[in-house]
Amino acid sequence: MNPQLRDDIIARLTQQLKGKAVKQYISKIECPSCNQREAFTNVDAPWMVKCGRENRCGAQHHVKDLFPELFETWTERYAPKDEAAQKANPTAVADGYLRDGRGFDLMKIRGWYTQEYYHDHKINQGTTTVRFALPNGHWERLLDKPQRFGKQKARIIGNYKGTAWVPPILTAKELAEAKEIWITEGIFDAIALMHEGITAISNLSSANYIDVTLEEIRKAVPQGGKLPTLVWAQDGDRAGRKATLKHRDRAEASGWECEAAQIPLMDGRRHDWNDLLQRERLGAKDLDRYRYYGDLLLARTAAEKALLIYNHNAQNDRGKREFWFEFGGKLWWWKLDLEAFDREMREQEADGPEQMSEQQRETALKAAGMLSCVCSAVPTPLYFQRNSVTDESWYYFRIEMPDESVHKHAFTPKQLTSASEFKNRLLGIKNAWWIGSGKQLDRIMQDQMIGLRTVETIDYIGYSKDHGVYVFTDVAIKDGKVVPINDEDFYQFGKLSLKTLAGSPEIQLNTDTSEYNPHWASQVAQGFGSIGVVTTAWWLGALFAEQIRRKHKSFPFFELVGEAGAGKSTLIEFLWKTCGRIDEEGFDPGKLSLPARSRKFAQVSNLPVVLIEADRDSDKAKAKQFDWDEMKPLFNGRAIRSIGLKTTGNETKEQPFRGSIMISQNAQVEASEAILSRICHITLTREHQNAQTRVAAEWLESIPMANVSGFLLQATRAEQHLMEIFDKAAKHYEKYLYQLDEIRMIRIAQCHGQLIALVDCLGEKGLGLLPEPIIAEARKFVVEMAKERQAALNADHPMVTEFWEAFDYIEGTGDSITSKLNHFGTGSNQIAVNLKQFERWCGEFKLRTPEMRTLKQLLRTSKSRKFLDSNRSVSSKILEGGKTVKCWVFDKG
Repeated sequence: MNPQLRDDIIARLTQQLKGKAVKQYISKIECPSCNQREAFTNVDAPWMVKCGRENRCGAQHHVKDLFPELFETWTERYAPKDEAAQKANPTAVADGYLRDGRGFDLMKIRGWYTQEYYHDHKINQGTTTVRFALPNGHWERLLDKPQRFGKQKARIIGNYKGTAWVPPILTAKELAEAKEIWITEGIFDAIALMHEGITAISNLSSANYIDVTLEEIRKAVPQGGKLPTLVWAQDGDRAGRKATLKHRDRAEASGWECEAAQIPLMDGRRHDWNDLLQRERLGAKDLDRYRYYGDLLLARTAAEKALLIYNHNAQNDRGKREFWFEFGGKLWWWKLDLEAFDREMREQEADGPEQMSEQQRETALKAAGMLSCVCSAVPTPLYFQRNSVTDESWYYFRIEMPDESVHKHAFTPKQLTSASEFKNRLLGIKNAWWIGSGKQLDRIMQDQMIGLRTVETIDYIGYSKDHGVYVFTDVAIKDGKVVPINDEDFYQFGKLSLKTLAGSPEIQLNTDTSEYNPHWASQVAQGFGSIGVVTTAWWLGALFAEQIRRKHKSFPFFELVGEAGAGKSTLIEFLWKTCGRIDEEGFDPGKLSLPARSRKFAQVSNLPVVLIEADRDSDKAKAKQFDWDEMKPLFNGRAIRSIGLKTTGNETKEQPFRGSIMISQNAQVEASEAILSRICHITLTREHQNAQTRVAAEWLESIPMANVSGFLLQATRAEQHLMEIFDKAAKHYEKYLYQLDEIRMIRIAQCHGQLIALVDCLGEKGLGLLPEPIIAEARKFVVEMAKERQAALNADHPMVTEFWEAFDYIEGTGDSITSKLNHFGTGSNQIAVNLKQFERWCGEFKLRTPEMRTLKQLLRTSKSRKFLDSNRSVSSKILEGGKTVKCWVFDKG
């Protein structure tokens, strides 16, 4: 064992799993299965971590499964340090991989392989390989971080159809003389079996029937000699099982005797023959077990399979008079009728089963066995999942049909404890019928749920701060590592099993890095200038909003305002493409009810929520407008709404806001100072447009999403690096902005300081998407944005200014003693205005009257004369009899 690898493994076991090295063992390791500190391993060869709780757990874990990152850089760890050492051992890296990564004895396979190098010109990266010769080419395994090359972990060069990989020490004559030949899919699986003295060859793919190799073996058999028995030891997945049956039929039609060996699920996952070699599970009893599962696979009828199961259980003192099993995509129930068996025994004049011959016993069992189909599909529970917020739980099932189609659906506990409910649920999935009884259902479910996995859930798309994982539709990212969703619809990160219950929005990301085009950022800069760069910077920050709020307590809203045709939609729709959404812009909050808005806000985490406001100038009296002040809690990630839970207690649910807010509309937001100070505002006009910007905009519109969605992966994989840049820069820029004479509000400095820090993250020290000159211009642009925002907050809105000008004009037309509009009278320090009277006086003096509904919103922001109250009942000083009037009240200042 490589000393460096051994030391790294021991360090992980002691630091991450809390183990303690004592003499020859590392003990008190936290078991990854039961989380109890009772696992142990050998110090000298710490390959297998075994739990000491034999009765309650007893799990065994290979360190390659626990710490896969230690088994990805073979060249770095094993390559000779100088040319002389390289010449002395040209296969040093391949040796290390085969010995420490595959568990092989190099003395048994010396000369079977060579060490080579593969370079992928698309991504301009390469890796050391271990190569095995084939009859018409070669097969090689990529060793160093194979995930860089997409799904390609190995390469086959040449036509291998009909041929097998045969260990170099075996000739056709030696194969012909063998009693059995095991045929595996993988070369490493065949080598693993060879280590146990089993004659094995590899067909390289489950779809490859090795007729050419089999014919060579047939020709090598002496005249009158017996052909070897073929043992089809293909993988245990659906493709492998299907291929085993297909190859068995074809081989038997050609005169070969066939058997099979299958590896059952172990510890909730599938293993191959090489895995079993490393786990020391290829002993004689183990092999008998695998051949038994192979016999079950080869059974031609349900009755034949039932007898195999009964006889196997009887041999192991576990004989059951009734049991269930799967055959032909259906569930079957077999029961031994003891009266019928006794009758058969008497007819054969036997006093007991022990006096019957094997043939008599088989005949009696066939006659006495009662076989019935209880379900026209095969429902298999995969795992238990629960929503901790709502306390709802489900069991997630895979439903396999006789036509080999597979469906996956969740069942509630109630649907599993009632045969009628279970029957209805199955029928709701597809034409699948439950025909059995409630007792049979209970037995089947209890048997299948022993040791059932639990998968943690989230009810949104994006980042889970509790787990430190980005979860999207088909991929998840944790600690810079991209993991595809598995066949059971969840993500596995070591001990963590996680999935999202959310079906929308769909985020479709292309994980093929060779197709990613990073030049899109320069096209954004060309098409939109600093506005595009700053908008992209905020969008990048939106992917880390949770992390930013955790440390900095807030994340700014962003407003992109512009006239029609300025390019807002083009820019936003393109930015959505970089995050795996096509033809998406946003939604109008004014068209949604509060519950609907709350759900929209809660759907995503570390993704933008884009608000586009439509019908803002609608004249309908009942038209309901969105109140921007609703969003204040979202700035800090707090809930926008609380709802009561359906329980007997006082529990409520407050869904925190995990996303970020972008506002896109033709007119700027008209809201209170509290909201406006939380917004980074940009106005996009048509003035910047020319032939060059048009070309860039068309490029952004036409580029396929598959070529830019890698941005989200690029950014989230660099999470730690980008957050280090941001944390350091944000405080610096906030301090710089607050020291400027033009900026007096700390929140403006904070929001725009964060935005400048995000601009830095696009530059050469961050993602390297844009050169420094463009980044420098964008920084200056954000500084001007901050100054403009402060100036806007210092002044009244133009419509408010127009209102006070009209007010002063009307008041100035009378004498200095009597007021026309102020119902507090001229001597008061406050102003009370009835807006209906204000409209009437404006009409009388032929003054333009502001649109009243908009004016009412804006008057609340009045600064020159501070707003105090609306619709206050005031005893008028200017109407006869002191009549009570509803007024808006302001401080004269």
